[in-house]
Amino acid sequence: MKPLETLKAEHSLIRQYLTVLSQARETMEEGGRVPKQVFELAVRFSRDFVDKYHHFKEELQLFTLLAQKHGGDFDGPIGALRNQHENGRDHVTAIDRAKEGYDLGRATEAGELLEHLAAYISMLRQHIHTEDHGIYQRAEALLTADENRNLEREFRRADEKAGPGFFDKARDSVLQMDALLKA
Repeated sequence: MKPLETLKAEHSLIRQYLTVLSQARETMEEGGRVPKQVFELAVRFSRDFVDKYHHFKEELQLFTLLAQKHGGDFDGPIGALRNQHENGRDHVTAIDRAKEGYDLGRATEAGELLEHLAAYISMLRQHIHTEDHGIYQRAEALLTADENRNLEREFRRADEKAGPGFFDKARDSVLQMDALLKA
């Protein structure tokens, strides 16, 4: 699979994850209870799949290549996307901190959890749209066959580092979150 197709496939799984998080947020807003395990799985998915796996490929491989290749043309958009990655990490940390208090029925932590879920979901959806319909389209037009092959090789290394079946395990985690919400 071509590198940008790989990143878009990962975006598809992340969008599924965001749909589950949206459902959890809606359940909370309607006064329902969301099992703490949903948030534990969500934090783990975000840290392991979204950040260490997907954002690693973007930040250290694709964005670096684009910045080197086009000497400054991509600095603004790449800087904004990296900043959004960092903001996402901050929201996930806040979700992780608030989940225990929410589970214990504390209103303050429930409010914090809702606030950070809403911000994270909205930001990451817009972020993915910007990448899929902005940066990735520009990259497709600019990357040479050799650069695509090099990215493919680097992505395979990331897959090997993550371990066999990592993508499938991440998808199973999203399905497990969904099942817990519907139980």
